[in-house]
Amino acid sequence: MQEKINTNILIGILICLILIALKPFPQNNEPVFPPSVSESVVQLAENRIAIVETETNSGLRGDIIVLEFNEDRKTFEPIGRYNYLDFFTNPGKYNF
Repeated sequence: MQEKINTNILIGILICLILIALKPFPQNNEPVFPPSVSESVVQLAENRIAIVETETNSGLRGDIIVLEFNEDRKTFEPIGRYNYLDFFTNPGKYNF
């Protein structure tokens, strides 16, 4: 009697394992992009912000883009673009 119960339990477990193994996986064809954490937004003044690019493999690495908010248009307008890596690697160029 005990052997019959054990056999039925093992058969049930085997059927469950087969169902799990044959379960279809959902197809997701969308590319997976890592989250972008390479930019930082810093407030410089009341109407002025800077976007700093820090991604190592980016073509914009070291760039700081300064924007000023235009109250009339309700948009940010670019003021300047600077490269802080160039500043640290060539301080003589900036009279330091």
